[in-house]
Amino acid sequence: MAGRFRTESAAKLRMRLQGAGANVVDEVSRSVDLVFDGYDGGYPNERVAAAERLGVPVLPVEELLASRTRRTGSGDFPGHADLEMVQDDPAALLQLLEEADWSAFEPERDLLTLRALLAGVEERHGVTGAHRLATERLREHGARLRHPYTMFGGDFQDYALSPCGRYLATGRGLTKDDYDGTGPLQVWEMATGRLVNTIDVMYGVGWPGRRDTVQWSADGTRVALAFCTNNVGVWDPFGARTNPYGSADVTDGYDAAAIFTLAPDGRRAYISMSSEHEMMGCVAALDEGKVFYNDYRHHNAGPEPAMLTEPLPEEAKELLKNDYFAFRRVRWSRDGGRLLGDDDTWAAVVDLPGGRMRWLALTAGPVAWSPDDRYAAALTPGRPRRLTVFDGSTGQPVGDPVAQAEGSLHWGMRGSEARLAVVVEDGGGVDVHDAHGRHRYHLPIATAKRIGQHFYDGQARPWAWESTGDFAACLTADGRAEVWSLGDEPARVGSIEAPDGTQAVLWGADGVLALIGARTLRFVGAFTGAVLGDFVFGRHFDSERSPLDDEHATLHGMFRSDAFPLTDSSWCAIADPAVGPAAALVVADEDRMDSPDDLDAVLAWTVGRRFSWPVRWGRLDVVASVEAASALLRLG
Repeated sequence: MAGRFRTESAAKLRMRLQGAGANVVDEVSRSVDLVFDGYDGGYPNERVAAAERLGVPVLPVEELLASRTRRTGSGDFPGHADLEMVQDDPAALLQLLEEADWSAFEPERDLLTLRALLAGVEERHGVTGAHRLATERLREHGARLRHPYTMFGGDFQDYALSPCGRYLATGRGLTKDDYDGTGPLQVWEMATGRLVNTIDVMYGVGWPGRRDTVQWSADGTRVALAFCTNNVGVWDPFGARTNPYGSADVTDGYDAAAIFTLAPDGRRAYISMSSEHEMMGCVAALDEGKVFYNDYRHHNAGPEPAMLTEPLPEEAKELLKNDYFAFRRVRWSRDGGRLLGDDDTWAAVVDLPGGRMRWLALTAGPVAWSPDDRYAAALTPGRPRRLTVFDGSTGQPVGDPVAQAEGSLHWGMRGSEARLAVVVEDGGGVDVHDAHGRHRYHLPIATAKRIGQHFYDGQARPWAWESTGDFAACLTADGRAEVWSLGDEPARVGSIEAPDGTQAVLWGADGVLALIGARTLRFVGAFTGAVLGDFVFGRHFDSERSPLDDEHATLHGMFRSDAFPLTDSSWCAIADPAVGPAAALVVADEDRMDSPDDLDAVLAWTVGRRFSWPVRWGRLDVVASVEAASALLRLG
């Protein structure tokens, strides 16, 4: 146990843990299973720091208060066929759910089916007793009330879709002049446009203008971050633990985020750094606590990083002359055996583990790699620029270079075939090429000025392919996202309004777009235009537009208010922690008691930090004052 606990005394918490059969010890070692973290006014607490050094999981104490004993069901939860049989009979559906063995409910197996069916029932019959009963059972199952607004955190620094496209991970930096705070890693469910997990990251995520500072493992179970300026760490995006599995601080200490690529297994990363060897960088473990390797090449903590010891081939040395090669952008190949990247002048492929350079080619500009690792594209020197596509295995051009206006490069896959979109800035449109660089067609899109072409344009992502490659979305100069069908004959099939300042579009699963600005995030159906979630960050608490005098007011005992804004700039609050008698508590002005839709647009129940569930489908304890909240909690 670490720090002070406002929830209850450390002695009581210790007794509670011991009563549950836990052995509570005073020193953190590798034999410790968990550290429960309170708050002592400083960060990090010595025991938390020791846990991070050793890779021991750290959980907030709220997890102890919210924990429930879970039984394993002896029966089966109703499947899709059983639910479909009663979907048009609300009374029969309610009876089916009442008689169901909820202890056999598995969110990853059962929740999406149940949620989709209840959404259809709501369209036909409104919110029914089945919705309310399911919500109560999910609360008993551990569902938590959440909103996406955090006390700390500045602009969005980077973002990445999970490999399955169902989740978006966003990383935010520090607020202005807050050099000792946190910036959150937030995980969003694309299908609902709702936050499902937040992890506060000390000193924030990423760096202004840098890209690739948020990366998923190939199986979607881990997220790697560049954080605290030079560090790289790996977190569980759906877990309760607040600290990384492991982290590495091995760079040369510049004021910029580390350049790295996560291995497909999510357990190690290549990190760019200077080296006494001819090939720069190292491979560091990210699942064994903290790795530290300082500027003087002294190994101080954790497993020693593996250097790339193979000498450069003579032909590469001749091309580089007296220069050296260090990746500026880099990606680990899907098969785990190569590094693919460039330094803004040269493209290269390096074999692992030793670091033998397989090939080196002059590009004199950024390089984009196809999702299947087979091709690299670059706009090579010339007037006009020449689009050249290289074979990813050999570095040889796969076709004749073609004239191409300068722009940002975006690969996608249509079946087994790669396709390349070149977004030309400032109204120049988009050119689509096949895998060999042959021009297919031009899209007359009024493209934006910022197109993410250069290394420090990391937040700008003007183009997004749909996963099948049949569609794509592109940001425009007049604040829209155009949706195009890209079959044999291209056609514009939609136009969606984007929030002011939108600089990125990402296309997730189920036809959902994420439109992202420095402090805005909107989820919208690509083909329907329906807004699923719409959030503006960076607003300051206004007591004149809230029933609260203080955004962190004491409600009762250990419970504080956790304030959040609604779209009309009024402020409400849930409880912190939102557990026990405060699990469904909302402090809001009286207008919200009869108008829950505003709350439903921001709040959601989250199940397993992976799925969201609409709050409109169940009961919220909405009160109009701190005094009313305190009275309710005293009764609870």
